Amino acid sequence: MNRALEHDKPSLLLALLCERLQQVKIVRPGITVLERMVASARNAAHQESMAQLSGLLTSERKALLDSLLESDLSSGKTPLFWLNQPAVTNSPAALLEVLDKFVQLRSWLVDQWDITSLNPNRQKLLARLGSRYTNQALQRMAEERRYPILVAFLTQTLTDISDELIDIFDACMAQVHSRSKRNLDEHRKQIAAATEAKVRLFHQVGSLILDDTIADETLRTAIFRRVPSEELEVAVADANAIMRPEGYDYFDFLEKRYSYIRQFSPMLLAEVPFASNVEGDDILVAISILNRLNQSGTRKIPPRPPTSFIARKWLPFVIDKETVHRRAYELCLLSALRDRLRSGDIFLPTSRRYANPETYLIPKQQWPTLQGEVCQQLGLTPNGTVDLKHRADELRTLLREVDGELPNSDSIRVEEGELVLSPLSAEEGTESAKVLADMISKRLPRVEMTELLVEVDSWIKFSECFHHAARREPRSKEHTKHLYASLIGQGVNMGLTAMAQSANLSYEKLAWTANWYIREETLKEAVNALVNFQYQHPLAQLWGGGTLSSSDGQRFPVSGKVRNATALPKYFGYGRGITFYTWTSDQYSQYGTKVISSTVRDATYVLDEILNNETELNILEHTTDTAGYTDLVFALFDLLGMQFSPRIRDIGDQQLYRLTDDDTSYSNLDFRLTGKVNLEKIQQRWNDLLRVAGSLKLGWVTASLLISKLQAYPRQNKLTQL
Repeated sequence: MNRALEHDKPSLLLALLCERLQQVKIVRPGITVLERMVASARNAAHQESMAQLSGLLTSERKALLDSLLESDLSSGKTPLFWLNQPAVTNSPAALLEVLDKFVQLRSWLVDQWDITSLNPNRQKLLARLGSRYTNQALQRMAEERRYPILVAFLTQTLTDISDELIDIFDACMAQVHSRSKRNLDEHRKQIAAATEAKVRLFHQVGSLILDDTIADETLRTAIFRRVPSEELEVAVADANAIMRPEGYDYFDFLEKRYSYIRQFSPMLLAEVPFASNVEGDDILVAISILNRLNQSGTRKIPPRPPTSFIARKWLPFVIDKETVHRRAYELCLLSALRDRLRSGDIFLPTSRRYANPETYLIPKQQWPTLQGEVCQQLGLTPNGTVDLKHRADELRTLLREVDGELPNSDSIRVEEGELVLSPLSAEEGTESAKVLADMISKRLPRVEMTELLVEVDSWIKFSECFHHAARREPRSKEHTKHLYASLIGQGVNMGLTAMAQSANLSYEKLAWTANWYIREETLKEAVNALVNFQYQHPLAQLWGGGTLSSSDGQRFPVSGKVRNATALPKYFGYGRGITFYTWTSDQYSQYGTKVISSTVRDATYVLDEILNNETELNILEHTTDTAGYTDLVFALFDLLGMQFSPRIRDIGDQQLYRLTDDDTSYSNLDFRLTGKVNLEKIQQRWNDLLRVAGSLKLGWVTASLLISKLQAYPRQNKLTQL
């Protein structure tokens, strides 16, 4: 039963049962007996889940959970269906819809439900079932299954909605700033077009004023004779519009979007319980002030409001002669709130991506017991003295080698005070290799995709990886056919409707198969099976050893409403798109894929699938292009015991570092060694660096989430500065 609480998959429980019988030297009974034992364990797990949640499942709460399955008379939809629908746009209307869900869940006190008694795997399984089961199926279930599923679903939904809420808020604020800057650019272009005409007019008026032959008493008459008063009046008005107060930048255009912000800001600030690790945080105090103003209908900011969060460039816009402008103050506060949420200075307790940053790392009370294991896995010492000395010696050696190589090298040299690296030349294939490639291509048979899928599955059995979300085995012999059709229909982007028509299959069965069997975790399991099979193949062994990999992103335009799609005219024209970031081994197997926003730097995600790699590939070295590199990524790769070898564009312009205590004269390199490495500071925070690396290695946090927090604006984390 304990194993069933962790893993509800029948085939896995059967395998675990057989292993257990072998360990305790008990003769294994017949398969039907084993099946009954597994079924009994699963039923006992359902009852145990119910018992573990008995404190939560009061009669009032059961009535609440049952009401989730009742259709609303006006909309015809159930609350369960409403909560399960994600936002598809980043707009104030979408934000308000998500806020309504957030408020509803908190009114049910879901944020106070304690379900930690359930195994984390059990929680995920139950929440997934709640998002996939139909309303009718849940109504027909026994209470011991239905209530734990709904409790886990609501708890997970609150976390997902909290993340979604901040994501949309962030996107709305980004839109406001982007459009304001775009309006400023358009205004400047209009100014440039109008400036020439105003300069000519000024030249005419100035020439008349400076003309000594015109008497002072007739000057106005002479000016209006040359420049009509109406034209001069229009020119003065235009000049007044052109003039911009110093320091305002685009803020006057930003203020014009205040009404857009006010569509959601009162409800957002009033209903979302933002928190901080700093007592009396100025942002939270300012939020409480705005909430009081919104409730009372008052417009004027009270005297001496908190202003420490106001950046210098905002000050002329927000404060004028000690008067704090309400609109500007609110716009500045929301912009600062967005930045603080990104960095983790402000957090939302019910969120995952915007939670307290301290929760991303191994808890401090557990760290002493895990430190030894982390050091062993990463090959590092607890105090870092030996590791840092090794790195220091390596740096001194490399600097001496490069400095001595510069005068005699053609590939790296100094020209006019600049460090220049010659580009690498591509290796040209021999004619015989090209002929051989053509011969092989001509001999390869043309294979139908369906035949290829079936044949490869006969070798690997990857279809077994696509298990039912409720861990039920398929009952129909036609199941595999529908699984193949669903995979092809979605894999080649033709959709299930077109696939059903072309293959003469039932759309309802294809949709049911896709919904219950094709999920991120089952796709990942199937891909891992493919990668592992190829890893052992003799031909793949000739291509590489599976220790080197690379990653890169491909941008694709999308149609319809996709919330994480972004507008990049350079790549998507007038449309929007997303980026598929992929990880590929030196055996040409793609062991990881992630959909990311096209406006986020690739480097944020580089480590994700390397650390999440569950294949037999042993990745020791990784390469990217320039977009996949930052100094922070270099440091994390080194702490994690891997080699990072990016291809950096304009590498000669990169800042080079030397040790603070290194007095060696590098005659050819001194002019470029502008950075300083302070080993003493790194030594002082070595334990913190180990804790970060250990949290990544042991899976406490994804690399992209941690990296985004470490390098977030407005202030970088102290560890990042090291």
